Amino acid sequence: MSAVAPPLSGSARARWALVGIAGTAVLWQVGALLTANQATLPTLTSVLAEIGALSTDPALRTHVLTTLGRVLAGFLVGSVLGLVTGSLIGAFSWVRRILNPYLNFLRAIAPIAWIVPATIWLGVGESSIQFVVIYAAVFPVAINTISGMASLAPDRARMGRVFGLSPAGIFWQIRIPNAVPFALTGARLGLGLAFMATIGAEMIIGQSGLGYLIYDARVFFDTPLMFAGILLLGVVGYLGDLGFAVVRTRVFSRYYAGRTDA
Repeated sequence: MSAVAPPLSGSARARWALVGIAGTAVLWQVGALLTANQATLPTLTSVLAEIGALSTDPALRTHVLTTLGRVLAGFLVGSVLGLVTGSLIGAFSWVRRILNPYLNFLRAIAPIAWIVPATIWLGVGESSIQFVVIYAAVFPVAINTISGMASLAPDRARMGRVFGLSPAGIFWQIRIPNAVPFALTGARLGLGLAFMATIGAEMIIGQSGLGYLIYDARVFFDTPLMFAGILLLGVVGYLGDLGFAVVRTRVFSRYYAGRTDA
C-alpha cells in the first residue's frame, strides 16, 4: 500500500500557486508574440498596461461597483427566496414529491435565457437584469436547503418530540440548523451563478458594468481592453468567493461541528 502524501502547508500551496500563475503568464506572452495577428490575442504586457490605464480612470470604478451592486442585490434576494422556499418544501415530504420535478425543470434552464422574456415583461433596464440574477441565485439555495431538510435523521426528530418539542420547535431548533450547511453550500454556488448571470445580462442589455465594458471593447475590436475586463472579472469573482468562504467559516462554523455530509 502506498503512503499517503502529507497535505501541503499554506506557504507551499502559495508557492505552487505562484509557479502556476508565472507559467501561465509566460505561455500567454510567448503564445501572443508568436501569433500572426496580435489583434486576436494581445500580449499579456499590453493587457496589463491596459489595466494600469484603467486603474486611473473613474469609469472603471463605476463599472466594477455597478456589477458588484447588481450581483449582491440579486444574490441576497435570491438567497432569501431560496431559503424560505426550500425550508417550506423540505419540511413536508409530500410537498417535495409534488414540486421537485418543477424545481429540477426550472433550474435546468440557463438564467440568461430569461433575459428576452424579462425585457418584454419588465422593459430593457435594471429590473430585467435583476430578474435574471435572482433567478440564477434562487435555485441552488432552494434545492440545497431541501436536501438539508430531507437529510435529517428520523431519530433526531423523534428525540425532539421526546423532549417535548412541538412541530414548530422541531422545525426551528432541529431541522433549520441541520439544513444550514447545505443552504450555505447552495448560497456559494448561487453567488457564482449570480455573478455569471450579471455579466451575461450586462453584455446583452446593460449600459454599464464589467460585462458591458467587455462587450463594448469587442464592438471596437479593442482586444487588450477586452482581455483586461476578463482578467478583472476573474479577480473580482475570486475575491467574492474567498470573502464568502471566510464569512462562512467565521460566522457559521458551529453548524459544521462534527459534520462530514455538507
